[in-house]
Amino acid sequence: VITVSDTGIGIPSESQAKIFDPLYTTKPKGTGLGLSVTKRLIEAHGGTITLVETSHSGTTFEVSLPGS
Repeated sequence: VITVSDTGIGIPSESQAKIFDPLYTTKPKGTGLGLSVTKRLIEAHGGTITLVETSHSGTTFEVSLPGS
């Protein structure tokens, strides 16, 4: 299990259900591919990525990959 956190502005509640959708972005120059590609790669290796927590002071994801 790997935990990844940032100190950004968080993810609005209305966006949380869509963050892994391809081409979904809230940024003016974003492509909306970052989290969707990340999720696809993790799942291709038998893992999962989960949004654990988000607030105005940051967001935390948990990545779980199977052991060998």
